[in-house]
Amino acid sequence: MAAGSRSSQARFLPNVFSLVPQAAPSLPSAAASTPGGDGVDRISALPDVLLRDVVSRLPVRDGARTAALASRWRGLWRTAPLVLGDNDLLLASDGARARPDAAVGRILADHPSPFRSVHIAHCSLTSGERELGDWARLLAAKGVQDLVFLDNPPLPRRAAAITRCASLRRLPADILRCASLHRLFLGTCAFPDTAGTPRGPDVFPHLKDPELETLALIISRMTKRIHLRGQSLKCMRLWTGVVEGLAVVDAPHLERLILWKSVGDYHHMVLKIGNTIINAQTKASPSCIVPSVKILALELNFGVSKDANMLTSFLRCFPNVETLHIVSSKAGEDTGRHHAKFWLELDPIKCVKSHINKIIIHEFQGEQSEFGFVKFIAKRARKLQTLVLVLTEGTFASVGEVCEVNSQLKALTRCSWAAEGCQVLLVGPKLNCTWSFARASDLSVKDPFW
Repeated sequence: MAAGSRSSQARFLPNVFSLVPQAAPSLPSAAASTPGGDGVDRISALPDVLLRDVVSRLPVRDGARTAALASRWRGLWRTAPLVLGDNDLLLASDGARARPDAAVGRILADHPSPFRSVHIAHCSLTSGERELGDWARLLAAKGVQDLVFLDNPPLPRRAAAITRCASLRRLPADILRCASLHRLFLGTCAFPDTAGTPRGPDVFPHLKDPELETLALIISRMTKRIHLRGQSLKCMRLWTGVVEGLAVVDAPHLERLILWKSVGDYHHMVLKIGNTIINAQTKASPSCIVPSVKILALELNFGVSKDANMLTSFLRCFPNVETLHIVSSKAGEDTGRHHAKFWLELDPIKCVKSHINKIIIHEFQGEQSEFGFVKFIAKRARKLQTLVLVLTEGTFASVGEVCEVNSQLKALTRCSWAAEGCQVLLVGPKLNCTWSFARASDLSVKDPFW
């Protein structure tokens, strides 16, 4: 990887190895230049439709302030599609940091135009369910297209929510009636109770042909299975959530399936494709294959036989996966076996043989069970271009452990690889959390975690 990447890292190639700490990159600064002009206000001469589009792309404070520019601009913000991010409202008029709850409530209630994008991540919602219910009704009524809602409770409750996914605030059912959504991110909250909800085109989970492209549930508590139906759905992300099962019922254009960071029983979540429950013994068949998925991210313990078998079942059900992210977990009862024979005798897997070009193993610990999988990939993955092993913080902190991993990698690269010119990168843990739930679900980003 090039200098200036987001990781302290070591680059390992068959003939070159160097350990070079790298700092996190700073954001590029925009060059400030003001060309000379003739004093003519050409921007104000643009048609209203263009000016509204410009205003709607400004941060909410700046968009509202354009009304003070001139009479020409006075009504543009109120008639422009709203883009509201509560991070733009954190500073009070005296410059002090303030909760944006009241300002968000006023804007949602008073702005008459449709809501293009609403991102709420810094509100404490001290008045509780009533305020949240009002916001949900307004979002549904005004046609929000892009919604991010992260409940931001006081610190004691937030800590409990993150560690146990318990006592989370339940979203009101009105949030399900936002039928115009293209993207949805819900975090640190409990999904609305759909028991007894009438089915129909106005109820979000039961839309037959929704426009929804991205669904992300972040630190969310579920009590039932998630059923994915949607002709437009391209990305499903469940991150640090507790859920009994995920059923891919009808999502023919699903490109990304991201099951990331387990809490509690989530590590044993059930995946169902069509009418088939995917388990360690599942054999691939047309009824349980999703050919559209290109990026697959999941968590498993290479030292647990059930997890190793589940990984192969997943890979067979997603035959066209090109990028594979795995969190090497310690969850589950490690048998202590290396499973070398299992990987050696495994039948060919289509995506490994013909499609996977990048594999990243996060929290790599240098265990023999992990190297058993790496050796399997080295011998079977013909299209592999990059294999990245991201060391855990504990492993990276020990010079001896890093040297041991490096030694095993050197021995491995002397063997015959199925793919010529594959780069093997041994890297340290990320210095900052540059990947986020939004980036992981951004379809314009080729690799959301790297």
